Amino acid sequence: MSENTVTPVLGQLLAALAASPATAAKFDSWTAGGANEPLTGDEVTAAAPAGMLAELAELAQLSEGEAAAALAEEIPALVDAIPAETIELFRAASRIADLTPEEDWAADQIETEALALAAALPQTSSWLGAGPNEPLTEEQVTQALGDETLAALAEMRGWDKAEVVAELTRVLPGFIDAISPNGWVDPDLLRLVLTQDDVTVTDTSA
Repeated sequence: MSENTVTPVLGQLLAALAASPATAAKFDSWTAGGANEPLTGDEVTAAAPAGMLAELAELAQLSEGEAAAALAEEIPALVDAIPAETIELFRAASRIADLTPEEDWAADQIETEALALAAALPQTSSWLGAGPNEPLTEEQVTQALGDETLAALAEMRGWDKAEVVAELTRVLPGFIDAISPNGWVDPDLLRLVLTQDDVTVTDTSA
């Protein structure tokens, strides 16, 4: 396996290691540029979601204990070699697992409202596609959402209605684009985007 190639199953294990209190500090050491703290087979076994280690062991034609030991040996150097932007995806994925029921419900609401708004706008196809995103106008956002929804959003955030309209106009094309890399909205990717620390759309679309 190439050091820069991460299968979906192994990606889930790395996300679990990044999230586990027992291994989070070690994960940080692998990405910090200094010495990599060692990982044990027992820590791999404890962090791996149910059934995952058996799947990896079958792929490698090893016992689960042997697979855990081999992964413990390989993972620190593997993570050390992964590009920083990919590491951030693992961190985001680990935060998705920690969403409370209320936050998960809010993500569902954001998805519903974003899709409803996008459905009312002619530029949507450009946001879902691979080309440039066509911009919105504030008038279109106002007409699509209506005064009642905009007033509720403004009250929720403590903003003027005009500020809400301006922010939605700015972020909506990029937001829909970010959660639809294959031409349709991916709910799991939506949650990943919402867990990014620097994403501002969570404050204007909820």
